[in-house]
Amino acid sequence: MVLEPLRLAFKYALIKVGFLLLVLALVLSLASMYGIEKNYHESGHLGPGLHVIGDDHFERAYYTYKRVLLLNSTNASVSVNNVTYSVTGLVNVTPSLRPSVEVLSGNVSYDYTVRATDYPLAYLSLLAFLFFIVGLVLAVQGYIRMIGDIRSSRKR
Repeated sequence: MVLEPLRLAFKYALIKVGFLLLVLALVLSLASMYGIEKNYHESGHLGPGLHVIGDDHFERAYYTYKRVLLLNSTNASVSVNNVTYSVTGLVNVTPSLRPSVEVLSGNVSYDYTVRATDYPLAYLSLLAFLFFIVGLVLAVQGYIRMIGDIRSSRKR
């Protein structure tokens, strides 16, 4: 029967506990990947000068994956992260970093949106790694003990 070796293996406590810890490590690692989407929005008007847009705490606290900066003006010259734009109407900019906007001429209204992901259960991955290592060691020790018992029973 196919399940007979498995039944024999699970008679050993070390193998049972090792596999239980491995399954628990798998569940904890899956739970640690649970993500929650967070959003940040800011809008306003900018006059000539250098302006840093966004919330520094928000952008550092989460894994940011999308930034959208909409600039609107009748006639303005704007530099966003050292890239110059001539804004007449609506201009869509997707910066890879927190935008540093320098209005060179004119006035600009802006709308800044950031989407980010928070992983509140990420610390469980460390516990899962620990359970994985301990479970693997216990399962291998149980396997070695089982093989030793099988060899000693065959010698008799």
